[in-house]
Parts: sequence; structure tokens; C-alpha cells
Amino acid sequence: MINWLTQQSILISLVCAFILLFHKPLLKQLGAHHMYSLWLAIPLMLLGSVVLQFLPNLLAESKLANFEHYRVLASLAVKNSESFIPTPLVVGLWLSGIAVMAALLLLQRRYLNKLLSKSTPYAHTQGGELNINALMLADALPILQSPEITSPMLTGVIKPTIIVPSDFHKLTVKQQKAVLAHELFHHERGDIITNLLAYGLLAIFWFNPLCWLAYRRFRDDQELACDAQITSSMNTDEKIAYSHALLAYSQHAQIGMLHTHYGNKNILKERIIQMKKQHGKSTLTIIAMTLGLGFASLILNQQVQAGDHQASSKESTKVTKSQAHSVHPLTRVEPKYPAAAVKANQNGYVQLKFDINKSGMVSNIKVIKSSPTGVFDKSAVKALEQWVYKKSKHGAKGSQVQLDFVIDEPAANVERIKVTAN
Repeated sequence: MINWLTQQSILISLVCAFILLFHKPLLKQLGAHHMYSLWLAIPLMLLGSVVLQFLPNLLAESKLANFEHYRVLASLAVKNSESFIPTPLVVGLWLSGIAVMAALLLLQRRYLNKLLSKSTPYAHTQGGELNINALMLADALPILQSPEITSPMLTGVIKPTIIVPSDFHKLTVKQQKAVLAHELFHHERGDIITNLLAYGLLAIFWFNPLCWLAYRRFRDDQELACDAQITSSMNTDEKIAYSHALLAYSQHAQIGMLHTHYGNKNILKERIIQMKKQHGKSTLTIIAMTLGLGFASLILNQQVQAGDHQASSKESTKVTKSQAHSVHPLTRVEPKYPAAAVKANQNGYVQLKFDINKSGMVSNIKVIKSSPTGVFDKSAVKALEQWVYKKSKHGAKGSQVQLDFVIDEPAANVERIKVTAN
């Protein structure tokens, strides 16, 4: 799991860094709608990783007739055991971060529930100054007002509701219509659910600072895309009036995980500039971009996995033709090189027999042979217990592996000859 998180965090960092660094030229060329669609690259990449790595392997062999060889270097093993944070501690810290993120989400849900209970129906939506049906949108939402907020927002997954500040009536009728249409479009596009999914990904990769920057930029691009939709049919005077509404509610808006944020002073200038640059929205272009991003994500994940396989191959001994059909672990935990063996400058090996269940977990581990006897057994068994293989329909029985414990990696220019006894 830690290996997968590290691998995906690196890939996500590359995508986020690209979008963040080239955001201005990309926005200029693509427009707000297509720029917002670019963020699909991240979930598509993660989905590609799941498809490639965790899809059940229906063709897995039920038995392994030969030993898989893996070399354990003392220099790396000792470094991992003495200076690297133990895996359980890393997992504990990661889960603690997720727990904190979940707690923040629950606290905001509690705040919004309290806010909704204290809010009152917006008086100007019926029979007078403003009629919500005039927006020509069939799925009009309840509109409440509250003195506790300073910017309009959409909240609620099951019961979506628009909440406006108490001074909302001070805007002109056209401005009110535009602001409400903005929030209604968030609802039509399913942005509340999208934001929850984005926050879920942020919670998983909370340790990556680029993910926090990307999450903020993603939410800002969401607002830009919404502005582009609402202002696409406006004339110049209407866009000016809409800009004034943005200015009125851009001072105190906060980004929430469970609600939209209409005003954001940090991108106010960017939003006004984008109103002058209408690129339009092409459904065909968005579909093409989505398919392209999905294909690129699969290729990128395949390249990373290929690199991992090559790295593992360099550490292992030669594989014979009869071993070509063997099953390789997805997650391989390096054994700790016993301190006594390092001190004694001792090499050795352990041959192990084990089963792989349908979920890819290792069980029924038995030591077949080891040399020196008992020196490396405990370390080898403890590491093998943590290995994870691909899921399969039937699992595997009697799988075998040999772990070679070597003090130092032989020099590249030293000829190696494998000698076996018949």
C-alpha cells in the first residue's frame, strides 16, 4: 500500500506541477471549460493504476514449480531497518492524517446543518421583485437567507439548497438572477459531489503539498468555468453588472468542502478578465480530452510499472524458461538484514514455501531450507508475510521463493557464474 501511494503521489505531482506551472497559457488557449476538464487527468490516472494493478488475475498459475530468487543487500536492508521509519508507523501517520481530514469534513457538515436550521426563506423569491421561475430552469432549488454568511453558496448532496446573505436583496434584479443562475449551474453540473470526490483524493494524499495547491486551483477553475457558462449569453452591460456582484461578495468568501464559494478575492481579477474571453464549450472536445487523458494515464502507469519490474529484475538472479510463467508480487517488503549477520560478514539464503489466497495475501509460510540454518529464517518469514500478489480466481498453492542475503553487491565488472550441484 505504501509503495502504491508513493508511486501514485509522484505521478500526481507531475500532473499537478504541469497544470499549475502552465496554467495561464493553458487557460488562455483552452478556455475555462476545457481548463476545468483537464483536472480529470488525476482521477483517470488513479483509475488506470487500479485497473492495471488490482484487477483480478484470472490467468494466474495455481502452482509454482520453481523458486523465484530475490537478493537482499545488507547495505540497503540495514539502512531501511535502522534509519527508515518502520512501515507500521508510516501507515499509522497516514491514517491519522486521513482521520483529521475526515474530522474536518464532519465539523463542516455540523456547521452547515446548524446554518440551515437558522436560515429563513428568501422573501424576494416569491411574487414580487424576483421570481425564481424567471431563470428558465426547471429544477429550481430552495433559496434561504442567513445573516451568518457573507457570500452566496450551494450546499447539500441529498437536499441541495442555495443560501444567500441577508443583504442579497440590495443587488439589482439582474444581478440576483445571475448569481442564482451561477449556483444553480453548480447544482446541474454536480459540483458538490465532485468537490467531495476531490476532497477524498486530497485526504488520501494529504502528505503531498502539491495536492493542496492543486485542490485550491481546481476549485478556482470550477468557478471560472461556471462564470463562463453564465456569462456566455450576456451582453456587455450584463457582464459589468455581474462583475459588480462578484466584487460585492469577493471579500470574505471561504472555500468549503461541502459548499460552493461564489466570491473569492484571490481570483477576482482573473474571473473578470475571463468574462472578456469567451471560448465556448464543445462537448466533443471535452469527450476527446477525457479519452486522451485516460489513454495517457494508462500509458504513464504502464511505464512506471515497467520501470519497477526492470528494477526488480536487476536485483534478482536469471529467470529460466520454466520460471517465465511464475507469479510476481505487487508489493514486496525487503527483509531486515540481521545485525549479527552483518557484524559477522555473513551471507546466506532462505528457501520458503507458501500459499497465495484469492485476495493476493500470503499464508502458510514454511521454511524449506536455509543456510546458515536459522540465521535469516525469522527475517525472511516476517517480510514474506507482508508481500501482496495480484488477486486471482483460485489463488496459488505451494508457491516457492528464495531470498539471497548478500553483504555487498558484486561489482558490475566482475564475472558471475552460477554453480549448482546435481
